[in-house]
Amino acid sequence: MFKIRADQADTLADDDLVRRIIAYLQVRMPDKIARHDPFDLRAVILHCFEIARSYAIHSERGLFTFVMDMLAVGPCFHVQPKIQAILDQRDLDEQVRLDRIVDDVDDAAWEEAARITNPAAYWDDVLAEADKTRR
Repeated sequence: MFKIRADQADTLADDDLVRRIIAYLQVRMPDKIARHDPFDLRAVILHCFEIARSYAIHSERGLFTFVMDMLAVGPCFHVQPKIQAILDQRDLDEQVRLDRIVDDVDDAAWEEAARITNPAAYWDDVLAEADKTRR
């Protein structure tokens, strides 16, 4: 009988979710992603998954939400103090935390979250690291 190890199943699940997120982006943001290589998009999304999981966010919905926030708001939105304080409340369900960052964080904090880092420089660094592993 053919058996799939847990880590293999996780990789397959990630690959499937990555494909669905890319398809979503192609429909919702075609102008923003048209110029990007599929490898680059995959690397960016996997990086977002890694950051989300560092906050104990593991569900597909949670990962998708985190990816969208990193892409739409800014790649370091999660280190804004008000947002991070909520994300760090690991005793709360991940969806409760993600809902709270929308409901309980004011516009000024979200604007600050968008300014924390230069997205182009951040993603260039992520892609440079991903490119090293591709070789």
